[in-house]
Parts: sequence; structure tokens; C-alpha cells
Amino acid sequence: MTFRKHFLDIILLLAVFILLYIFSIVYTMSEQDFKFTYRAWTWTELYILLLALFAIYKKLRDLNLRHITFGILLAAISYLSFIQWIDTFTAAINFIVTFIAFLGGSLLSGENRNKSLLILQKYKSIFKSFLIGVMVALPFALINYIYFRLTLGEAEYMNIFSAGFLALAPGISEEIIFRFFIMNFIFYLLEGKIERKYSVIISFFFGVVPHSLIHFPELWIHNIPGALFMLISTGFLFGLPMAFLQYKRDLETAITFHWFIDFIRFFGGY
Repeated sequence: MTFRKHFLDIILLLAVFILLYIFSIVYTMSEQDFKFTYRAWTWTELYILLLALFAIYKKLRDLNLRHITFGILLAAISYLSFIQWIDTFTAAINFIVTFIAFLGGSLLSGENRNKSLLILQKYKSIFKSFLIGVMVALPFALINYIYFRLTLGEAEYMNIFSAGFLALAPGISEEIIFRFFIMNFIFYLLEGKIERKYSVIISFFFGVVPHSLIHFPELWIHNIPGALFMLISTGFLFGLPMAFLQYKRDLETAITFHWFIDFIRFFGGY
């Protein structure tokens, strides 16, 4: 009965996301403002915000100043990067979601779950995570750059420091919101209820598929085979390695991996 209950919880979580995703597409078509990605992305973030608030409520007694301090720090860095290329209101929403998701993910983290070196106070290990993240990301960054070069053509190079700063926003916020929190939330729901290998597979699914899908909602209208190709390719080439790094190493390694890929893309002018 317990297993069935938690299995239904997982189905419900997925069903809500699917409904939000579909409705964001349908609503955008009715508005005819072409904000497909904006709505799919924003509504998914707000959904995760509610889940993170629930997690904080359940683990409130474990909340401490370290969680809050590092949550504000990471969210603030992401915010300062975001306001360089999106409006202040959207950046502020992202700040709130990033902060709350970091609190929720940190409170749910622990042994055999996604973890943060900042929360574990293993500050000396952060540089090592940075190096590993960059080295692992290098071939994926080149693949990503080549894809944009072939599809969009030659572009002007961006200032290297500007590119590095702009890449901080997706690297930090997306890894916290779409993987650090949501994967730990799945572990929290399923740990001790099913075999470990199955909870890992399900957590990886939730850490990869929704994040990939919100990048191209409009494509499902015009080119379903193309959307399936994008889902599979982006999931396996980018989402899965990031989820794996979070699970096997830490949040900081995954952030570096994500940051470096976007840094190379932005530096290349895409």
C-alpha cells in the first residue's frame, strides 16, 4: 500500500507537469504572442517553487543560517547575471525560485542524494569540482558550439568576461531548480519504498526530461519528430551528464559543467 501510494505521488507529479506544459502551449497559441518557452519555463519554475515550499515546511526544523546564506548568495549571483539579458521582473522571479529551491534541495540532501559542498562545508573541494566540471564539459561544449555554428551560421565573438558572467545565470539557477531540488525531492519521496536503483532512475528522469522539454515547447506544434529528436539528443548529451554529476559528485561540479557549456556558446556569439 505504501509503495502504491508513493508510486501514485510520482504519477501525480508528472501529470501536473504535463498538464502545465500542454496548457502553456495552448494558452500561448490563443494569445498569439509566441511566448511559448517563456510560459512553459515560468510555469514549471512556479510549480517547482510550490514543491520546494512543501519540502521546507516538512524539514523546517533542520533549516539553519548556512542554508539561507548560501541560498541568497547563489540566487543573487544568478540574478545579477540574468538582468543582463532578461527583464528585472523575470530575473526577480528566478531569484526567488532559485533561493527557495536551494533551501528545499539542501534540506532534502544527504548521504546517497544530491549534495552541495557549500552546505557540507567542504570549501577546499570546490576548486577540484570546478576543474572536473570543466574537463568533463569540454567535449560537450564543443558539440554544442558546432551545432549552433552549423544551424545559425557564423557569429561575432563576445567579450570573454561578459560571456563568462552571462553563463552564470543558467549554470546556477537551472542546476539548482531543475536538478538539485527536484532529484532530491524524488529521493525523499521514494527512499526506503522501492529498490535504490529504481529511485535513481526515476530521479534522473525528473532531473532530465522536464528541463529538456521546456526549451522547445513550440516545436511540438510544427515538427513532432524534430521535437522527439531534440528531447532525446539534449537529454542524453546535456541533461543526463548534469544529473549524473550532481548525483555522483555534487551540485558545484554540475554548475561548472553547465556554466562552461553556455560560456563557450556565448563566447562564440550564440
